Amino acid sequence: MSYKKHFQFIGLILCLNFLAACTVTELDADGNPIIPKDPNAIVSFQDFTLSEVADQLWQPKVFPEATQDFVSWDSIKSQLEAQQIITKQSYFVRLNGTVESVDLGRIKGIIKLKVGDTRIDLQVGRIIKGNSIRDASKYVLFDDFKNQIRFAQISREFNSRAMLSVGKPDSSWVSGEVSVIAAITIDQNTIRDAVPIQITRGGQ
Repeated sequence: MSYKKHFQFIGLILCLNFLAACTVTELDADGNPIIPKDPNAIVSFQDFTLSEVADQLWQPKVFPEATQDFVSWDSIKSQLEAQQIITKQSYFVRLNGTVESVDLGRIKGIIKLKVGDTRIDLQVGRIIKGNSIRDASKYVLFDDFKNQIRFAQISREFNSRAMLSVGKPDSSWVSGEVSVIAAITIDQNTIRDAVPIQITRGGQ
């Protein structure tokens, strides 16, 4: 083999080795390279649908938080009596009381609950106003969402899951004792919204 051909052969071997070491990049429909996601990257809710976000948060985090780390009603009541809750705040709270009425419409409904000398309207049904569950939870952060609209819309997903947990109250509940885990929003020492998350009949 001549000296020139010898170097050509070595060059060919080097080129083949280089090509073998290269990773073939797949292209999308527009011909752009598909960059695989970094497996070590932090998962962001920005890439999920609202339903998927709720799935990530509700059962693993928000529901256990509500049912285990709630504030006692006595604590809330004492603050209300002292007029200490001036700015808008939301809490998970446990309420033990008597059902005075169950008014269910096709879309909205109210369970009137008497807790001691206080009457609280629990929202039930397909339409729940306010953001009590979202704002009571330490796991739902604005920075995890794309924008203010998605942050507002996640409340609907939480409310829907809360209604599934509560079940279907009816007139047979009236005059019965219940224990309720609820998310409540208080502003200017007034309960603005209350959403039940769990209701146990019999007050247990």
